[in-house]
Amino acid sequence: MTNDYQLLAKRSRQLTQVSYWLLLLVLLFNTVVSPSCHREPNWVIMAVQSGLLLVFLPGMVKQNIKSYIWLSLILLMMFLASVSTAFACTTILTVAEVLVVVVLFTTVMFYIRWRSRELKQAATN
Repeated sequence: MTNDYQLLAKRSRQLTQVSYWLLLLVLLFNTVVSPSCHREPNWVIMAVQSGLLLVFLPGMVKQNIKSYIWLSLILLMMFLASVSTAFACTTILTVAEVLVVVVLFTTVMFYIRWRSRELKQAATN
């Protein structure tokens, strides 16, 4: 059973990494390259949003579960902001941002669950 949790944690971590970088890319396009709703490119907003995500990158590389837990809380706030933006001005990028945040949050939650179970089983053996 340990191998099952190890494999599940590995797969969810891979999906987390893909969706993490995809979210940064979508934020870059939505904020700087092609802002929606007749907004001007805003590097300050991009710096704040990407900074909030990049803070957790060292912990994610080290597979620190607490970093993933804090990332999930930040993702909840980003979800609220992205949903309100998507309702105010619906474009492909605003909807993509919502979808990527949801996918990232889901994969982070699965990683936390399966990695903690893997570590718990390794400690009992």
